[in-house]
Amino acid sequence: MEDSSSMEHSGHSHDLPLSTWDTSPVTDEPIGSILWLHLLGMSTAFGLIFPVGMILGLTRSRWHVPVQVFGSLVVLAGFFLGHTHSGRNYEPHNAHRHFAWFVVWALVSQVAMGAYLKLHWERWGNGWLRRWIVPLHKIVGIAIPVIGYVQMVLGVIASVGFCYGDETGQCLAHFIMGSSFVAYGIIMIIMLRVGGGWLKRRGQSQEWFDSWVIMIWGIINTFTEHRWGSSWNHGDYQHTSMGILWWAGGALGIFLSRHNTRNVVPSLVILFTGVAMVGHQQHVPNSGPIHSFFGYTLVAGAVCRIIEICFVWTPEATSINPFQHLPSLLIIMAGFLFMSATEEQIMVLNDKMIDPASWANVILSIGFLVFLYAHVLLSLWETSGTRPGNHQLKDHGFPLVNGVDYTPLNGHTGSRDRVEMSNLELADHGDMLDVSDDEHEEDGFLKSKTYTSPS
Repeated sequence: MEDSSSMEHSGHSHDLPLSTWDTSPVTDEPIGSILWLHLLGMSTAFGLIFPVGMILGLTRSRWHVPVQVFGSLVVLAGFFLGHTHSGRNYEPHNAHRHFAWFVVWALVSQVAMGAYLKLHWERWGNGWLRRWIVPLHKIVGIAIPVIGYVQMVLGVIASVGFCYGDETGQCLAHFIMGSSFVAYGIIMIIMLRVGGGWLKRRGQSQEWFDSWVIMIWGIINTFTEHRWGSSWNHGDYQHTSMGILWWAGGALGIFLSRHNTRNVVPSLVILFTGVAMVGHQQHVPNSGPIHSFFGYTLVAGAVCRIIEICFVWTPEATSINPFQHLPSLLIIMAGFLFMSATEEQIMVLNDKMIDPASWANVILSIGFLVFLYAHVLLSLWETSGTRPGNHQLKDHGFPLVNGVDYTPLNGHTGSRDRVEMSNLELADHGDMLDVSDDEHEEDGFLKSKTYTSPS
């Protein structure tokens, strides 16, 4: 994937005549070595270093600050490399460039808040200020990998000159929905491994939250996919009807989940979406097979989820059944397949004589790697630092969440050994770029809880 914080176009693009961009948003020169270093550095920082640093901060690891400082230095170097490269030039008003400043200021604010919290100022009104900065610092720290992902996607788009003019709409549809499926798959992994206590405390099944998201997303799609005042085309009918399917199914799912009851309606909505994508009419040769790959993968993920809920999941279970990994893996793969199916990407594949199956294999490999990376980060969260409960993990390593019996299976508890842990806090104030420290803060985190480990 491509860069993240800095502006990846050349500093000379403003010196080129405006007519340069009449035919293409990028010039014909190849990407230079300096820009490749920029891309490598930014993707490493936002794709690898900062997510690891975020986890180390949440677990109060002593390695958190060095990792985050190293990531910030990599971003700083990449920022300057992005302004000094030669070779290919880019249209200066691309989204990647403008969003870069948002990324930069998010990092600057995170560093500033971390430095302030590290000073431990308590007098002259600082105690009141700290209570606001502590949660904000944590939120920004968690958001930075997400912001970085958005910037990396925008960087990929800018580097190849895609998604301009008439292609903007379908690019947005593919990348937003594809990213949403990837995010949903990652959330499914989190809920499977560490989300049971969170769901139990709220007294709702995961399908209740899924249904709300599906319904809201469907309402947005219903009223935004067609440009009102213009004539309807087949794409408008397809996308608007899909929006109706989503909000109707989401409303039913909310009703059926109202008493912490599991149901298969969100999975059915995803299944029918996949079926629709298999038959989605396409204009570009070889686009149909890629969309079919996406649709079949989405259907497979939905079917696996239905089987899991109806036949695999049991309230008494204290370990993860291998089958339960399939829904999240397939949903993640489907998301990447959809992002890889824009018309401009397919036209490049056709020009280079790359067949759809080979392209799909590469994209599915990315899905495997992201699935692996999500599990690695969760394993790091379970075992690193001084987070309460880290040293009480047994068997499959299911962590304890805020003193509540944890189960990996959507919030229902099974038999446990209880471990009393007193005088433990989730402390909150920060080292540089940190989300936690050794000093206690009054920000609503726990001071004494009973934690549970699986037997």
